[in-house]
Amino acid sequence: MITQLRLQHLIALVEHAHFGRAAEALHISQPTLSKSIQGLEAELGVKLLDRKHGAVTPTVFGEQVLERAGALLTAEDDLRREIALLANQEIGTLKVAFGPYPSVMSGYPAIARLLAKHPKMKVVAHVASWRDVVQQVAARTVDLGIAEMSHLHGNEKFTTERIGQHCGCFFCRPGHPILKRRQIALARLLEFPWLSARLPSRIAANMPDSLGAAGTIDLVNGDFVPAIEIDVPMQLPEFLAGSDVLVLATLNIMERALVAGEVVVVPTRAFPLQTNYGFISLKERTLPPATQAFMQVMREVEAEISQEEISLTALFGLT
Repeated sequence: MITQLRLQHLIALVEHAHFGRAAEALHISQPTLSKSIQGLEAELGVKLLDRKHGAVTPTVFGEQVLERAGALLTAEDDLRREIALLANQEIGTLKVAFGPYPSVMSGYPAIARLLAKHPKMKVVAHVASWRDVVQQVAARTVDLGIAEMSHLHGNEKFTTERIGQHCGCFFCRPGHPILKRRQIALARLLEFPWLSARLPSRIAANMPDSLGAAGTIDLVNGDFVPAIEIDVPMQLPEFLAGSDVLVLATLNIMERALVAGEVVVVPTRAFPLQTNYGFISLKERTLPPATQAFMQVMREVEAEISQEEISLTALFGLT
């Protein structure tokens, strides 16, 4: 069998041009070295070395093997190195799909934190509706999805782990007509168009039959489709400026705009909202080391967000 060890023995033997000296350099016995070379010659079916008075020189076949041996050994060393690096997440590819809210809440920050530790890692990140995220996981387009999970309850095809449960709020521009009242009922909220990603049926089921200007119900799957449906909750203050739109988001997402006074929280508890997203993967598929490392970073970021939200709730008087 042509093994790395036999090739190394051949290289050492030609380098030292003597069985005794080569065996000593390799820290093996001379009979062991002779047996190794004989095995290599038997495998190839040709004579690799000429032996004369204890000295050895390569035959034309030996020279051909030596020419290739260096490249073969280097390629194997490189492969072993790459496998070791991959196992330590130094290289490799993270393939992940995010639902709208987890993408900006913790997904992007977690990717940035992971790349700071492993700058050679490649990343492929998609943002899609939470239903599309599940489809990407099922199609193996990505290794991991992070999205709403309620519709996967009882589905044995997937493995899930909840990581994000955050309270949602309604936000509007300063001076919005809805702010004329101290406490706002659901009927008042429905008078204005809502802006968000579509909401799952677990939330839509608590809504009245008449939704006013807020949006509609998808008759196929029971999702709530807001009047203004977005894929990624970014630049939300721009949607509110000069309009009567109500944005559904979390304190974490809207923190900067809240502190800057660009938006305000609508004072209502008439319609409770809570995220329910987490890791989604195929049950029978082993996750790559890069993905497992990312999941751990996501858990850390999510824990930090939960602590931050406690402070923001108190800061903006929402307790």
